[in-house]
Amino acid sequence: MNIVFDLDGTLIDARPRMHALFAELVPGSGLDMDAYWALKRAKVSHEQILRQRLGYDQERLAGFVEAWMARIESPAMLALDENFPGMHATLDRLAAQARLHVCTARQHRQPVLDQLERLHLLPYFTTVMVTEQASDKDALIARHVPDLSARDWMLGDTGKDVQVGKALGMRTCAVLSGFLSRASLEPYGPDLILENAAAFALPPA
Repeated sequence: MNIVFDLDGTLIDARPRMHALFAELVPGSGLDMDAYWALKRAKVSHEQILRQRLGYDQERLAGFVEAWMARIESPAMLALDENFPGMHATLDRLAAQARLHVCTARQHRQPVLDQLERLHLLPYFTTVMVTEQASDKDALIARHVPDLSARDWMLGDTGKDVQVGKALGMRTCAVLSGFLSRASLEPYGPDLILENAAAFALPPA
């Protein structure tokens, strides 16, 4: 059996990093951590925030996007990420029952490996897949996990993760610890919705 985990918002808490960079790039936004994530979990994009709340034009918006992509995976930013509570115990348990994999849409592979090692997560995973803006998650998973079956699971915090799992014929678990609220996730029809990935357990055979 295989279990494929998304990274940000699923295995690790990336919310402080995302808000810290937004606050640095848009110091006049007036959005504290709670206000920022209330908007993000309601599927309000950065573009919507910047255009509708702050009056950004296309040039300023393009500048924000360029700076965001350049900084969001920098060592200083990634150092703000931490494990969710209970994650190691959950991965210990699941690793005895299935092959575990990570698939993330980050831009660069080596910082992912470095971060997983820093957080003592790397040894749990058979495969670490990074799209590097060159591949879709479903194609990447299909290529690196060739023995997928309807018994396998995809865990993630976005509707896209649910769609990827369904496209590959996997069961899907959406978690509320990342980018979207329950109301935002339910329309995608995941098999499970949990507070976080640490609460995930394989159902009885």
